[in-house]
Amino acid sequence: MEKPDSKDIVQGLYLSLLGRAADPEGLKHWVGELENSTIEELGDHFVSSDEFTSSSAAESPESFVRSLYFNLFDRQADKAGLDYWSAKLEQGELDEHQLVTAITQSASEADREAYNAKLAISDYYTDQVTQDAYDPEQPLTISGLHSNDELYAELNRLDSDYDSLALDQVGSSLAGNPLYKAEVGSGERKVMIITQQHGDEPLGTEASLYLLEFLAGDSALAQSIREEVTVTVMPRVNPDGFARWERQESGEQGVLDPRRNEANVDLNRSYDPDEGFDESQAPEAAAVLEVLDAFQPDLLLDYHHQNNYRNDEGSLDTMSIQWPTNPDVDPSVSETGQQAAVAIANSLENFDHDQLTLFPGSENPAIARNGLALDGTPTLLIEQRGLQEMDELALGLDLDYSALASALTLEALISMKGVVSAIADDSFDSLDPALAEQIPERSERIDFADLYGDDAYQPEVQDPAASEELQLVGAQTMEEPTMVEA
Repeated sequence: MEKPDSKDIVQGLYLSLLGRAADPEGLKHWVGELENSTIEELGDHFVSSDEFTSSSAAESPESFVRSLYFNLFDRQADKAGLDYWSAKLEQGELDEHQLVTAITQSASEADREAYNAKLAISDYYTDQVTQDAYDPEQPLTISGLHSNDELYAELNRLDSDYDSLALDQVGSSLAGNPLYKAEVGSGERKVMIITQQHGDEPLGTEASLYLLEFLAGDSALAQSIREEVTVTVMPRVNPDGFARWERQESGEQGVLDPRRNEANVDLNRSYDPDEGFDESQAPEAAAVLEVLDAFQPDLLLDYHHQNNYRNDEGSLDTMSIQWPTNPDVDPSVSETGQQAAVAIANSLENFDHDQLTLFPGSENPAIARNGLALDGTPTLLIEQRGLQEMDELALGLDLDYSALASALTLEALISMKGVVSAIADDSFDSLDPALAEQIPERSERIDFADLYGDDAYQPEVQDPAASEELQLVGAQTMEEPTMVEA
C-alpha cells in the first residue's frame, strides 16, 4: 500500500475524528507538527481536543464507531462492524486513532472508495477556501438527489434570491413537467449547458445548481465572469424519465426505461439536422433547439453518465469527454470543442478524484454532440461515472452512493467553472486544441459485479504495535461545493 503524504494524514484526522475538512491554517499547522511528531502523537492531540471531547462521538465506544462510519464512509455502521469495533475500543485493544486506522485498512473496496471520495472533497475545499471564509459546517456530501418538485423549487429560490439570474419556463415535457432555462451574466461570450437528457443521469443537474448559485453570487470572481460571459443552463431536460427512475428505485416494476421520454424516445437521438424529428413526440428536444436558436451559444456542454471503466493501474475513469467527430462538422467547430476539453483537463488538475479520459464516440449525426455541431454550434460531451450505480439503485441494491456521487458532482462543477472561467479571462482562445488528443483513451469496461463482488465484512485487524505498516489511509490516486453513446 502506498503510504499517504503528511497532508492526507492530517486531513484524514480532521475528517475521521472531527467530521469536517481541515481549515487552511489548521492543516498547515499540523502538517508542520507531523515533522517532529508521530502519527500516534498527532492522533492523541485530536482525541484530547475540546472539539472532540465535547462531541457525541466521545460519549461511548459505540457512539465513536458510529461516528467513524459516517465520517469515513458516509454511511451507517452495520451491526457486525459496530459490535466488533466497539468491543476492540471498550476492551482497550485499540485506542481511538488506532481504531481509525484499523477500520480504514479493513474496509471493503466500496468503503475505501467512499473514503477516498470524501478525502478528495475535503482536500479541495481546504485548498480553495480562505481562512476567513472557512466554514466548519461546510457539507462534504450531497444529502440526496433533487426530485422534480425540489429542482423547480430550488430554481425558483435562486431566481428570487439573485437579481443577476433570470429563470424562464421554455416548454413542458410530455407528462406536463416544466422545462426551465436559467440565465446568468451579460457578457458577449455565450455558454449553454444542458443536463439529464437521460432521466437516470442526474449528477450534471446537481452540479448545475451549484454553478448557478456561484455565478449569480456576489463574489468578485462571479461578477467578473458575468461581465464577460452569459451562461444559460437547461437542467434536467428529461424530468419524466427521472420521475420514472424514482419510481423504479422505490420498488415499482415494469417501468419504461428512464433513459427515454414518455413516448419512448431517446432525446439524444433527435438532433440530425437533415432528418429532424416529430416534435409532438419529443417536445423536450424541441425546447433545447428553441433555446439554442434564440441564444446562439459559442459553446454547448452536454452532461451525461456512463458505465464503469478501469485502467491497468486499477484507477476508475471518473469522466470521459468528446468533441464533435462527424466528418462533416466544420473543423473550427470541432476545435472549439477540443479547447473546452483542454479547459476541463486544466481545471481538474488540483482535484484528486479525477481520472479524465476520451469517450470513444461515434459519427452519429443524431446525437447532440454531432448534430448541433453540424449546424455550427461547438459542443462537448461530458460522460461521468455513475450510470451503473443508478441502475443498481433502481434494481433495489442497497448501495451507499452518496460519497461517490458527491465527488462526481464536485468534479462536474469544477469542469463547468473551468470552461466558463477560461472563456471569461480570455485564456480559452489560446488553448491548443491539439492537447485534447493527449487525453488518454477510455479504460476497459468492468462489470459492476466484478467491481464490488469480493466485498465482504472481514474484520481481520493487524496488531497495531506489531506493524510498521499501520498508517492512516490516504487518498490513492468547495469555495463551494453505457456501452453506447449516451
